[in-house]
Amino acid sequence: MKIGRILAKLETGLGSAVKVSPAVESVTLTLSQRTRASGARHFWREHLRRIQFANPALPIEVNYPREPCAPKLEIKFTSAAVQSFSVAGMRSDEIYKQFITKATAN
Repeated sequence: MKIGRILAKLETGLGSAVKVSPAVESVTLTLSQRTRASGARHFWREHLRRIQFANPALPIEVNYPREPCAPKLEIKFTSAAVQSFSVAGMRSDEIYKQFITKATAN
């Protein structure tokens, strides 16, 4: 029954069944082990996994360096454009909404 609960979490909620634009080539989330970026961590655990489930061909990378750095999310497009924005101090839902706005628009 545990598998059923995991699949239910992947298929429902904010990140469920969201197809990003085909122009999105990859997504990179960078957050340090030494900062308190709870919104970015929650986005990583909850929303990013759902986005990956809905878009299995989309490469998603999470950089987790030891040295302190500001948390940021980068969206790389096939046109070689990169949009990155700082997620410091943002809640996970705000990060998700901003990501979806940028990833589905292009």
